[in-house]
Amino acid sequence: MSFLQLIQREIINALKLLGLGPSRWYHDEDAEEEEELNQEEETEEMPEQTEAAEQQSEEVPQQPSPQQPQLDEKERQSYQSELLKRLQERFTAKQNAREERQMKLLREKELAERQLNPLKADDAPANSEQLEFNFESENRPQEETPPVKTTSPAALPQPVLTQPYQLPPIDLLLTQNTIAEADVDEMNDAAKKIQNTLDSFFIDADVTGFQRGPRITLYKITVARGVKVEAVAHIANDLAMALSATSLRILAPMPGHDYVGIEVPNRTSDLVRCGASIVSDAFRTHKGQIPVVLGRNVEGKDIVIDLAKTPHLLVAGATGSGKSVCLNNILISLLYRFPPEDLRLVLVDPKIVELSVYNKLPHLVVPVITDVELVVMALRWVIYEMERRYAMLAKVGVRNLEAFNKRPASPEPVYDDDHNEIPQKLPFIIVIIDEMADIMLTARQDVETCLARIAQLSRAVGIHCIIATQRPSVNVITGVIKANFPTRIAFQVASQIDSRTIIDGKGAESLLGRGDMLYKASDALRMQRLQGAMITDAEIENIVNFCAAQSNAELNFDVIKSVAAKPQPTDGDDGIGDVGFDGQDDGNGQEALIRAAVEIIVNDRKASISYIQRRLKIGYNKAASVIEILEKRNIIGPQIGSAPREILIDSPDDAFPADTL
Repeated sequence: MSFLQLIQREIINALKLLGLGPSRWYHDEDAEEEEELNQEEETEEMPEQTEAAEQQSEEVPQQPSPQQPQLDEKERQSYQSELLKRLQERFTAKQNAREERQMKLLREKELAERQLNPLKADDAPANSEQLEFNFESENRPQEETPPVKTTSPAALPQPVLTQPYQLPPIDLLLTQNTIAEADVDEMNDAAKKIQNTLDSFFIDADVTGFQRGPRITLYKITVARGVKVEAVAHIANDLAMALSATSLRILAPMPGHDYVGIEVPNRTSDLVRCGASIVSDAFRTHKGQIPVVLGRNVEGKDIVIDLAKTPHLLVAGATGSGKSVCLNNILISLLYRFPPEDLRLVLVDPKIVELSVYNKLPHLVVPVITDVELVVMALRWVIYEMERRYAMLAKVGVRNLEAFNKRPASPEPVYDDDHNEIPQKLPFIIVIIDEMADIMLTARQDVETCLARIAQLSRAVGIHCIIATQRPSVNVITGVIKANFPTRIAFQVASQIDSRTIIDGKGAESLLGRGDMLYKASDALRMQRLQGAMITDAEIENIVNFCAAQSNAELNFDVIKSVAAKPQPTDGDDGIGDVGFDGQDDGNGQEALIRAAVEIIVNDRKASISYIQRRLKIGYNKAASVIEILEKRNIIGPQIGSAPREILIDSPDDAFPADTL
């Protein structure tokens, strides 16, 4: 049906509804031809009756119907032209609005693809098809079109490199450890002092050996049958006085062994270099997915852990005890192992100065975050990326990231539910937060809930968290965080209470500082005492400059801000964004929340904070804010005593009159 025929049909229907004129004026051509043929046949069969009828019609004038006022030809044409003009304007407006929506959607998709995959001018398509509306093809079956490859603005951006990436060379690191000369006579003299102290307290035990480490010497005490091992631990202060030691740590008994261990500080310590651990066989031949260097144990072995099995790490200790150096060792280990396409980093540094040197790395998803307000956005983006990865794993039928990356290549591209192409390989994502105390003071509930959710679910999709704090109190290291971060590193702390907060036991209060640490693995009951590796600022700067020279990407926070409209649920707020007291929608879905509240109030005729809280499943503060906004908009009345609020509207359309235009 053509456009004119459609307009003519609309005019006829409108005039019939208005009762203007007889309907025979507006028959289509086919109906008029059939009516003329019928009249000719009737005229041929009954000519006399037709002539009599015509004469009668000439003698008796036709009386107009009282229900249908007769219009003259000029008024009818004027009304018809005016109605036709209105219908044309209405149709044109709808068509223009539809074209604008389609073009806006296409422009947004092209802009997103251009930002992630910039094209050269020669690669741009020569022609672009425009949308045309053909009413004659409405009834034709539409052909199935393949899914269009799109990219979500919140998806993980690809690294921008100027050349094939090369890992940093080893010559940028210092690889020689400084080993202090071991004084065997001094260790034998200390063993005799320990033996004399045991004898003076009538403890039947013997010093059977000692083992020197980088920072402490372990003396092995074998107790006789029937002697309690706690007897050795009770004379710890007496042993420290006899040895003139600053602190002692007694392991009664030594986990996994049949003797009691006494750890005595060395008078001269060894300097363990991070470069020496990276060039060691322990790191180069490690079969873990994400190997990182920690330091060296009392036996002189380099300790390398697999962060994928950790899977999340908690680092705590007093100021100056070595936390930041430990994080630097972990970051340098990652840079010497992974290119940007295999590892992405999200660094949070509220102290501004600790991790700012890594701001030029091509591995970063966003610049180093120093604003506490952006931390919650970053954690919500990590949750969004975690959920997106789980959807990808479910689509291809694998259980973890390792199986996803090792799956055979598909001959045809695979798309997810949002028509985004599923990549062949996904990188690891490491989130490092250098100071948790400042963040927990400002946004404790959001940060704690986000970290708990990430720690519980992100292991299978290759997302791991490392958090550090210099204030190991229960207000910072809460029970929720401790339950979800089983692997912990404790540096020197001030009291035994702080030690129990970190590692659920004593021992950290006896550490010596400057990298001396206790490492507690998630799958082991025994804690290891390690001397952390040392790396200088010059080494870090040289490595970062080498990596940054291979990329010219300009990072921004658009990726994490794109998911600000999708807040994650919290304990008191089930995924509803903050509603401002002005009632305006700031892009976080607040207006949708207000609309839902209006529909509930109008339908149920109840307007109370507790009722809105139960129906929308939100927190009390959120429901109170919504009620205040509705009161300011004159949708409900004020609260007068214990009486229910008055509802001032009869339908949701009255609250949003702009939607009815």
